[in-house]
Amino acid sequence: MMADDTVFIVPCLRCGTANRVPASREGEAGRCGNCHADLPPLHTMPITLDSSSFDSFVNASPVPVMAEFWAPW
Repeated sequence: MMADDTVFIVPCLRCGTANRVPASREGEAGRCGNCHADLPPLHTMPITLDSSSFDSFVNASPVPVMAEFWAPW
């Protein structure tokens, strides 16, 4: 499988249907192929957020968000 062919499975939060999402659509919201409910955006790579974007990103996410915090020495 080539990198361009990478597909992720995103379950629908409403009906549980497994939806195939191509890696090229990362960060974009989609719709369930079964019930047409909104699918959460897929993020497989880290996203850099700052104090002005963190709260809005986390509050808008319908799924858990993993965060890593660090501070310079």
